[in-house]
Amino acid sequence: MAVLAAALMCFVCSPAAVAARAAQGDVELQVTSRIHFNTNVRDFESARAFYGALGFETLTGFPDANTQAMAEAIGVTVPTEYDGTKGGEAGGYLLHGELIGVNGFRGGVIDLIEFTIPRNEASPYPRMNRLGMVSADMHTYDIDADYAYMREIGVEFLAAPVTRADGSRFVVFKDPDGTFYKLVEVPGEKESNGKTFINSLGAITLNVSDLDDSVAWYSMFGYEVERSLPETESIDVARALGFNEEIRIKGAVLVNPSDGSRFELIQWVSHFDATPPYAIPINHIGIHRMALATTDIQADTAALRARGVEFVSGITPCCSGPDSSSSIVVFYDPDGILVELADQPWIAQYLFPIILWFRDLFD
Repeated sequence: MAVLAAALMCFVCSPAAVAARAAQGDVELQVTSRIHFNTNVRDFESARAFYGALGFETLTGFPDANTQAMAEAIGVTVPTEYDGTKGGEAGGYLLHGELIGVNGFRGGVIDLIEFTIPRNEASPYPRMNRLGMVSADMHTYDIDADYAYMREIGVEFLAAPVTRADGSRFVVFKDPDGTFYKLVEVPGEKESNGKTFINSLGAITLNVSDLDDSVAWYSMFGYEVERSLPETESIDVARALGFNEEIRIKGAVLVNPSDGSRFELIQWVSHFDATPPYAIPINHIGIHRMALATTDIQADTAALRARGVEFVSGITPCCSGPDSSSSIVVFYDPDGILVELADQPWIAQYLFPIILWFRDLFD
């Protein structure tokens, strides 16, 4: 959704190699960057006000309704009861959403959506140890100031900010629907976005059943191990994650050299909740989907199918019906977490070199 607009964020990244070669099976994928991750909410207006109070701005909107094919692409059984009176095709989905971010597309993008048809009122993951896409990081220049301000406006935190063994500081909070986010302090001048000191989005945390398998799988998309996570932390860190006793994990932070986007992969050794991730359709409250940009969706889909990856549907024109200039396809990672590929061929061909030139000129 809103693939063409979201693509602008993809092409302010580094001009590193766009082809990702996996060690397993020598798979080559033409993935360039992370476009966004999705957060589904119960009430768009109240959720939008919440994120606005943190400094997030609207980057672009997108159609509330679309084709039946687009509905099928995100796992919606069609036809639905949607009557077509608000655009799109009858029998498709009905939603409202925006792409929001801080520091423009360059700071990272949340695909914020409220689904009306089909509707899902189920709560997001109740704890940080559930298998699936459980949280995402927001980077701040001043965690203490943001913690104090956010408490004043009623944001729920699991605990006060804490320091990890590696010296980094973080705190976990919930959005109005209970979706987890980590506020992570990063170095830099204490520059405000007008509301907080949040300056960008960071890693998405994925809880997995087998760390080694997931590291190998995500290497197909150009992600490399940047560092390992400590297997144990202090009891204060455990409490900050919502636990009253010591936790044990196996974990790693993966980075894509092309755009610097990151995943935090965690295999819980203790306290593991193996309940499967959110299923389709992709309308569950919480972080339900992440999108990656590719310059060749046809070739990448074929390569993934050859490796036995399960897809939700075929490649689907997005987001203006059959005449769309872009396409998406959604599939499952080894644990059933939903990943989307989206392509923007004309942007890659014409705008990518121009945007890189301007970025290098002013950096």
